[in-house]
Amino acid sequence: MGAVSKFINLDSCLLHYFEFEHPDPRGTVFLVHGLGTSASTWLHILPALIKEHRVIAVDLPGFGFSRFKPGTLFYTLSEHCGALSALVDRAARDAFTLIGHSFGGWIAARVAAAHRRSALRLVLVDTAGIYYPGAEKLRDLFTIESPASMRRLLDALWYRYLWYFKPFSSAIYHELLERNTNSIIASIGEKDSLSAEFSLLTMPVSVVWGTEDRVISPAAAEVIKRAVPHASVDFIDQCGHVPQLERPAELIRIVRSILAGDRHGLD
Repeated sequence: MGAVSKFINLDSCLLHYFEFEHPDPRGTVFLVHGLGTSASTWLHILPALIKEHRVIAVDLPGFGFSRFKPGTLFYTLSEHCGALSALVDRAARDAFTLIGHSFGGWIAARVAAAHRRSALRLVLVDTAGIYYPGAEKLRDLFTIESPASMRRLLDALWYRYLWYFKPFSSAIYHELLERNTNSIIASIGEKDSLSAEFSLLTMPVSVVWGTEDRVISPAAAEVIKRAVPHASVDFIDQCGHVPQLERPAELIRIVRSILAGDRHGLD
């Protein structure tokens, strides 16, 4: 059940993903990472998921091992959604689950809405794309113009900043510049926010949030709950914006329960 590295050839991108096959899977799970990272963000989560599921962890266009073709510098949000849709259409085989974190949750929600007949469930982890009072400040936080602004973002990501990430802040800064994340942020407008999609999310929807998220407020989870009344909401205590790295054991417990169909929402 080891990982197989694969690509699909899109018009302007070679989209990379890791596929973990299973001899008798309880369905297919797609993992969609956040802005500026890659499929590697799920490193602590994968061992638990691949025990029972076929798992596909994508590198979004321009990140990880995915590569743009000459002439393309970055993908807009809509183009990212198109890339994930192409992967789902090609690799799903049957009904599937989408799990997305932050920017990846935004993409996963839009793709789930478009694939509502085949999406078995949707799991949103500290997801972006939700409007709540204060959300307008996110553009400034995610626009990286100097090492100082990079450190400000990194400090906001964590409840307890993992010590082994701190020495890499300069490398992360240069990596984000190379990946044109500022251009992605600048290309996003008000029309891109999740709103119309909510009424199309007829599949079970589960929301997971770190209570100490200082990047995207836990208030966004309540916005989703009001818009999608059948959604379940789970909060992880003493956790910031990246539970898959900061509190992986707790996230695994919640996700395994979701995949088993045991979550019914916590009000």
